[in-house]
Amino acid sequence: MDTREKASTGNNANPPGGKPRPGDRTFVGQPKPRDPAEIGLGSVVLAHEGPDEGWWEAEVIGINGRVFSLRWRNYPTQPTILRKATELALLPPGEA
Repeated sequence: MDTREKASTGNNANPPGGKPRPGDRTFVGQPKPRDPAEIGLGSVVLAHEGPDEGWWEAEVIGINGRVFSLRWRNYPTQPTILRKATELALLPPGEA
């Protein structure tokens, strides 16, 4: 990679061409992802508060490395929660 390519890609947050990719802090995901790699800002996923609690819809409002910041979809005034991708589930396929 020559210096022009390094300068154009900056800190490698986005690939050449400027399009975000999964894992980037600015990756805008699918509203209802079908694959964990599609989870990004604005995606609706399932998360739980604890092992004895049910799974609830949450919206991704931030990404910091491999940790997602979420807000409960039905309880937007509750504090933000943090979850790793392995602690999230996808909504079942079908009509929204």
